[in-house]
Amino acid sequence: MKIEPPRGTNASSPGRRTGGSGDGFTLPAGQARAAAPVASTSSVASVSGLLALQFEGGGRRQRQTRRAAAALDTLDRLQAALLNGGDNAADLTQLRDQLADREPTGDDGLDAVIREIDVRAAVELAKRERSGARRA
Repeated sequence: MKIEPPRGTNASSPGRRTGGSGDGFTLPAGQARAAAPVASTSSVASVSGLLALQFEGGGRRQRQTRRAAAALDTLDRLQAALLNGGDNAADLTQLRDQLADREPTGDDGLDAVIREIDVRAAVELAKRERSGARRA
């Protein structure tokens, strides 16, 4: 059995015609059709209605997501301040304010995560208030 090296793209395979008239691709006579009509705009209207319903609750969802992210950032700053030997009263006040702005988002999973962040923030506030009461 003889093994031949691969042929380049210019090599023609046996049984294949090269050259030709150069007319290109054409449809047989009588098979040319007009383009299919575009779907009506009623489907677009229904999609925009669905999007409007999603965004109606989305504002609350975005606000609460931003609030939870800000609370995590504040907790990080409090941790850094504690490691440096101090407390940041402004961050404690900010964390207290962030906890006051709670509202449900309508997404059970997101609400559960935000609740966990809120619990952690409340624990930190309680610890700081308790340690502050001991010092006084």
